[in-house]
Amino acid sequence: MHGTTGGLRTNATARLADLERRTPEWQAWLRLLGQALRALDDPASGGRQQLAEPHPQSDGRLRSPAAPLFHERMLVVDARRLDRLMHDFVEAAGSPGGGAAGYAPSGDTAVQLVAAVLRHDRAAIDALAAPSGVDPAILETVAQLAAVTLLQPCVRGLSHQVPPSWSHGYCPFCGSWPLLAELRSLDRTRRLRCGRCGGDWRINVLRCAYCGEANHERLGRLVLDGRPETLTVETCFECLGYLKSVTTLQAIPPFELLLQDLETVELDLAALDRGFTRPAGDGFPLDLRVTVGSP
Repeated sequence: MHGTTGGLRTNATARLADLERRTPEWQAWLRLLGQALRALDDPASGGRQQLAEPHPQSDGRLRSPAAPLFHERMLVVDARRLDRLMHDFVEAAGSPGGGAAGYAPSGDTAVQLVAAVLRHDRAAIDALAAPSGVDPAILETVAQLAAVTLLQPCVRGLSHQVPPSWSHGYCPFCGSWPLLAELRSLDRTRRLRCGRCGGDWRINVLRCAYCGEANHERLGRLVLDGRPETLTVETCFECLGYLKSVTTLQAIPPFELLLQDLETVELDLAALDRGFTRPAGDGFPLDLRVTVGSP
């Protein structure tokens, strides 16, 4: 791994190129990540979507203190930006003679795809893919990355709204389970990080992010031979969940969380080989509507 811990990170574009050189079998996924990075680097990206107030269906109801900040809101996206995002991602996912080559989802389909991946609605994704004959898995991947590029800019203006008392293992913004944990700065404060929106929140060191187990005798840590102790796997013998952990001086930039995840895949393999897993779906059933408009 190259400069991914201790605050000595390389340029994200260079890291993508290095991953492509070392792992050509991931070329298709890395091509999509490169497209996501370009979309996030667009200077206008942060102002071309916004989170509107709670959608009408939520009016008159008390908001649960366990609900993430995106819950029961409306994600308003610029129609032309969403069309361009989906076009570019589908083009990057396409391959000569197969895959998604030549497919261009309509504006309504693009909105429905992003909404479907946010609520993990596989049936809706299959239905949206059927008329085109495109592999639903490809469309799901494309829509997931589109959601990443749309949600990450929204987090920047909401960080101050996360309750200091937030103690849940799922993301306080979008409800996803964390992609990894950071033991950050010299005092090794434990921070959980969301791979979808880039969310960043604090949690107690001796606590499972998934089931809340706090008995130190039921919690463990895997350290791989030949790997630095700054890269480990947190394990829980109560729910058999695992979470990769990185020691770092500073917060990992949101997009680079996805690169960190790829660069430490051997930790996933070690955990899976020992019977640990990551929970499917989200930690909180997010109700985030997606619509086009003029943010």
